[in-house]
Amino acid sequence: MQATSKGTGSPDGRADEGQDAEACRPWRERALAALRDSAWTALGGKVAAYVAGFFALALVGSGHALRLLPDRPADPAAGLAMVAGDPAPVGAAGSPPPEPAADAGAATAEPPPPAVDGGAGAPAGGGVTADGKVVLNLATEADLMRLPGIGPAKAAAILALRAKIKRFRKVDDLLRVKGLGRRSLKRLRPLVLVDPP
Repeated sequence: MQATSKGTGSPDGRADEGQDAEACRPWRERALAALRDSAWTALGGKVAAYVAGFFALALVGSGHALRLLPDRPADPAAGLAMVAGDPAPVGAAGSPPPEPAADAGAATAEPPPPAVDGGAGAPAGGGVTADGKVVLNLATEADLMRLPGIGPAKAAAILALRAKIKRFRKVDDLLRVKGLGRRSLKRLRPLVLVDPP
């Protein structure tokens, strides 16, 4: 009678060694190997990428992504320098800081640049455009009271909200003012702008 060297496999015992090696592999390696060999892995990865992209676009489209960015004050001089063709606008990263004028009353000191006229829709004197629309981020209490249904109390509430949130990002932000609902907003929407055109 002939005896096998290991277990019940082949007479030389090689089949059992493969099974022992498979059993000794950690479960993570076996799971990753099964995942790599699966036909569903590529499809699952694509679906996960599409879902992540959808949520990223929804976040950007809703405007909530702006709240994730730090608030920076607008620098109109930087915008004018870019329009004039200056490669390094004032205050840009890597550009030298502006030199202070030697004498404020000297003839060499340049006056501040005039406001750029944006055309027919540009603000005439502050928070109201030439065509009569109220600019929410520039309006005074008197400008806001020109709107239908806005009295001194609601105008003050709108200004308080603007001070709290720093600036209006969309006209729908007015819904946060107590006493302004969807119906009032529907009436005000064609009469207001968030920023000057």
